[in-house]
Amino acid sequence: MIEIRNENLESNAYDGEKLIGRCQYRIDGDKWVIYHTDVDKDYGGRGIALSLVESIINRAREEGKRIVPECSYVRHIFEKYREKYTDIIAE
Repeated sequence: MIEIRNENLESNAYDGEKLIGRCQYRIDGDKWVIYHTDVDKDYGGRGIALSLVESIINRAREEGKRIVPECSYVRHIFEKYREKYTDIIAE
């Protein structure tokens, strides 16, 4: 079973104790800049990257922060599901 854990300034995916994916961000004032997302190729196609990003988005919403999608994957997700994320995208 895959577990998503929020650790410091990243969201990590684990299969047991094996790190299989991560999504990293940095804080820039009241914005969180997501700059990197990757998942082990053996775990691709399972929606893990999206779960990692959504974990950070949910934390940002709870804390009243906005997201800057610097990572190409996050930009793609924000464009594809624009209506779902309009409230969280930094201007």
